[in-house]
Amino acid sequence: MAEQHTLEIKDLYASVETKEGRKQILKGVNLTVHSGETHAIMGPNGSGKSTLAYTLAGHPKYEVDSGEALLDGVDILKQTPDLRAKEGLFLAMQYPVEGR
Repeated sequence: MAEQHTLEIKDLYASVETKEGRKQILKGVNLTVHSGETHAIMGPNGSGKSTLAYTLAGHPKYEVDSGEALLDGVDILKQTPDLRAKEGLFLAMQYPVEGR
């Protein structure tokens, strides 16, 4: 039987530094995803879809203001991006850069 995992995002607020100053993008995001489930995160441009992904992956441009993201009960927001990747949480770009 496959190993079961759960990602639970609780009241997540995150921001990014812009030319105009710090801008809060994520405002109280809540989401639970269990192994085997498929979820679609949809919204217009600028609604925070990419910010959520980059924040969960630990991109240094994005700052968590409050909330937690638990992967099997462990708050991944307190882990380094390298450790998150080892645990299986990373971004894979749809269109990778190809060498010429």
